[in-house]
Amino acid sequence: MANKSVYQNFDNDALTYFGLAADPLYGLVTSTGVEKVLCTQDEKTYDKIHSILTVPTEDDQTFRTKKKAFILPRCGVSQDRLKAALKEHSITVTNDYELADLIIGHDDISTDDKLSNGENIPSTIMMNKLWNYETTFGDKNSIGVLKKISDANIQCIVTPKVTDKVRYYDIDMHDNILDVWMLSGMAVNLAHIINTTDVSVIDTETVLHASATRLVLDEQLLADLKAQLNSYSDDKALAIKIVPTIDYTKNYHLLWQLAQDCGSLEYADNRDKDLQYWLDVSKFVSFGRKSAQTMINWLEVNDKLCKTTFRYLEPIVRSEISIQNRDLYTFKVSVKKEYLKYLKN
Repeated sequence: MANKSVYQNFDNDALTYFGLAADPLYGLVTSTGVEKVLCTQDEKTYDKIHSILTVPTEDDQTFRTKKKAFILPRCGVSQDRLKAALKEHSITVTNDYELADLIIGHDDISTDDKLSNGENIPSTIMMNKLWNYETTFGDKNSIGVLKKISDANIQCIVTPKVTDKVRYYDIDMHDNILDVWMLSGMAVNLAHIINTTDVSVIDTETVLHASATRLVLDEQLLADLKAQLNSYSDDKALAIKIVPTIDYTKNYHLLWQLAQDCGSLEYADNRDKDLQYWLDVSKFVSFGRKSAQTMINWLEVNDKLCKTTFRYLEPIVRSEISIQNRDLYTFKVSVKKEYLKYLKN
């Protein structure tokens, strides 16, 4: 039986399957003890495992036949919200990945940048590139963290979990890890299970968009949200909970308007995981910084411009036209011919 910690005992079959059996294991000091991670210079296999864990193999229809889901650590969406969305399709969430037939994958299983120069390695990271770390075997004659490392009988990577408890120059360094790819037991074991069984992967966005509770932003909802978000009552808290349920793939013109009128939403609640996730994937902050014209350009480049959005945004652009020398000249303004199609019924 597995738990939700990324630090799992490495399955020998999984190590052999990925050709990692000869790669070294290192210790990591955590709040609960000394855990093991694998470090390899095989970037190709590292990328393969990352792809297995994050690239969806189910779509918004096929995943509904599954029974139990496991959510990978560091997911940007709250577990409560994903549980509710999965429950609509009679899928439960488990903390034991060995019991799951569906994995909720995402790209945040690793950091965007390499971890380097002895900085902390988060205990929720499933895999990551490491650059310039030192290792130690601890000191059996010492006390505290160095004794703990020695008792674990494994070469440990030195991080602030060690140096915050003992002075750097009191540590007997053994080796240097300059450029390696770190994998946790969960990453290797789970990737092996996915590749050799009928366990499949789906991304968080597909799960959320398959939910019947997704709201389409219309004129009325926009007006309600603006009033609530600009208030100082409990209505504001309610609006903050409603926003993450909005389908940001529809009615881009109204989403743009919401971003223009309620930019403070960006700072409304930094602790609300679902709100922060929605702000990121919806491009809310970016839309708030776009003029009506640059919004039209963005929609066109991304093949999302339609008659409704153009007819909403174009009059705003037109109202911002500035013309000088009116005493001598008359002017006529018309949209370019390539945009005329958006004005036809």
